[in-house]
Amino acid sequence: MSPDPADSSRPPEDSIKPIDLSSLGFGPSWVDGPNENIGASRGSRREGGDRPSFREGGNRGPSRGPGGPSRGPGGPSRGPGGPSRGPGGPGGPSRGPRDDRRGPSRDDRGDRFQDEPAIPQMVVTSGFFPDDAKFELLGDAMKKSQITYELFSVALLILDKEDRLSIVIRPADAEKRPDATLSISVPDSVPFLTEAEAVSHVLNRHLDKFFDTVEVETEAPKGSFLMVARCKRTGAILGSPTHHSYQKALREHHARTCPNAAFDRFKADLEMVREPEAIEAWKKSMSTRTEYAPKDRQEGEPERLESMDAARGFLLAFRREATVISRNQVRFPGRLLAEMPPGPLRDCVRYALDRQRDFPLDTANGIRGRLRKEGFHLYKKGSKGITYACGVRRKCRDPKSSFSDSMQKIFDCLDKTSGIQGKDVALAVAGETADDAAKARVLADLNFLIGEGYIAKLHDGRLFAQPVLSTQAQAKEEAANEDASEEK
Repeated sequence: MSPDPADSSRPPEDSIKPIDLSSLGFGPSWVDGPNENIGASRGSRREGGDRPSFREGGNRGPSRGPGGPSRGPGGPSRGPGGPSRGPGGPGGPSRGPRDDRRGPSRDDRGDRFQDEPAIPQMVVTSGFFPDDAKFELLGDAMKKSQITYELFSVALLILDKEDRLSIVIRPADAEKRPDATLSISVPDSVPFLTEAEAVSHVLNRHLDKFFDTVEVETEAPKGSFLMVARCKRTGAILGSPTHHSYQKALREHHARTCPNAAFDRFKADLEMVREPEAIEAWKKSMSTRTEYAPKDRQEGEPERLESMDAARGFLLAFRREATVISRNQVRFPGRLLAEMPPGPLRDCVRYALDRQRDFPLDTANGIRGRLRKEGFHLYKKGSKGITYACGVRRKCRDPKSSFSDSMQKIFDCLDKTSGIQGKDVALAVAGETADDAAKARVLADLNFLIGEGYIAKLHDGRLFAQPVLSTQAQAKEEAANEDASEEK
């Protein structure tokens, strides 16, 4: 979905914080435990500090200085920017006599580059969408709260944990090669770049679903063997380089344990062991052979398969539909990211996920339709404002409308000091010396106005009164902004 041009001009002072829905009854999988440091692989800049500021379509860097009062749907004015960052300026200590025209020092350059992650090979394009079941829980909680949320904050909440996601991937060259496909391991729905990788995964993880293994006694190797090869990764003894089964053993072990690694590199990493104990252990292991008996064998199928390569061929010939399928586009649950084997595909998806966690524009635009389907209303404050979502349709005030004295005082209070908490509104309207009953009546009126859409309550408790539409042109502009947000 194309970026929202109206969202791309968000001022530098704005920053987004994750929504705290701990009191809305999501359940353990959503709110229990400490907050996650999401996207920690992005570098050391996050350790021991808060998430950097985000802008809905603006620059990626954090805010450069303390801004004015926080903005909301009511649109209070922004305060001055932060102090100067220049050397010797009032905003920071002097950097000394070094001539700045020479550029940053080597240490400065090293720190900056160390923060940025290495960009993996972009083998797929990735899109992130909410998991259906989790999104229903999220929508119900948001509606019950009658709270107005920034669209970016909702996107960040979904991206925060992988089990809340549904991930869609396509080959990176899909536009140039419409026939390009990805493969899926049918038993567990894990995606792969090639069919060979998917079949190797099935043989490694789900062999028991297709075969019964049978141990058959054979004659141990005879002769004198000076060394045997051992896999450093698994510790398995693969055989003597002078034995006729050596190359076959290497191929089977490579396909079973590390199919994503190049075979030549795997072979170069083997170590040669000369200890007599290791050589004797290999001879003893060769006195038996594992054969594979197909489950649910049909007429015309072999009874036994003597090697892993034969088992692979059997699956492709007789069990292909239950083993691997190919698609131009693959959608899989985000929880499967943890089960994907290391390699370019997983690195590419994780990199794209980290980028969205840093700046969730694509994800935010992608959930607009889902929010509308769940009954939410989306709107902007002005043509270049922040996009908000709420289960209650907002209502702008008409100068001809009349409210009770208590409600009008609430509006007057918020028009004068926008972004304050409900308890402060009750204190300002009822008075410092008012009893609890008087304050409770003010809060009741306040909750009524929130439920009707005249006042927006953000997730941090700040309150903003919707604007007064003094002219017909202004009313049309506000309606157009809301309609535009609903359509995107």
